[in-house]
Amino acid sequence: MTSILEVEQLDTLSSNASSTLTIGGTNTTTLNLGSNITGGSITNTPMFHTYLSAHQTVSHNTFTKFQGNVVVKDTDSAYDNPTTYRWTCPSGKGGTYLFWWNLFIHYSGNTITNDLAVLRKNGSTIAGTQNNNGVNVNDGSLLMVPISGTFVVDVSAGDYIELFGYGSTSNSGNFLFISSSLGWGGMKVIGA
Repeated sequence: MTSILEVEQLDTLSSNASSTLTIGGTNTTTLNLGSNITGGSITNTPMFHTYLSAHQTVSHNTFTKFQGNVVVKDTDSAYDNPTTYRWTCPSGKGGTYLFWWNLFIHYSGNTITNDLAVLRKNGSTIAGTQNNNGVNVNDGSLLMVPISGTFVVDVSAGDYIELFGYGSTSNSGNFLFISSSLGWGGMKVIGA
């Protein structure tokens, strides 16, 4: 039997200290919002975005963690800055997430023979992008190589995500992650 409930507002009981309104307590529930929804918001949270305030050195032939120290947004305080530079899925917030990265590396006097960024979940590589030095961008003062990518992955509460860079140079020299407002971040995907 199908019922229609028409109301102007749904709210929690005033005696309820929680501000969470639960739909479907013990039974599996699908909530279809339909095409007539015209206001309000549904958020892709948790969400975070971090970047570098200063250049970071990346050693030749060494995976180096991206140490994003400027937090633009961190809806659930799940990004650990400046201790581990990792995002940890909060309790009760597991699901499908989209992670993205957009880094620039700089080299001076070195020929980079290999450069990549890898995303790790609980210490294991799950995704990565490689540039192979096919593109150089000159901002007037630095010769930079962009490395960017996106990846969708299921994450459970307590799982942690980190971003690492790697590169090798023809003369074993170091290069830099360039400080910029790009960096990396992630957000929960609605409806996945």
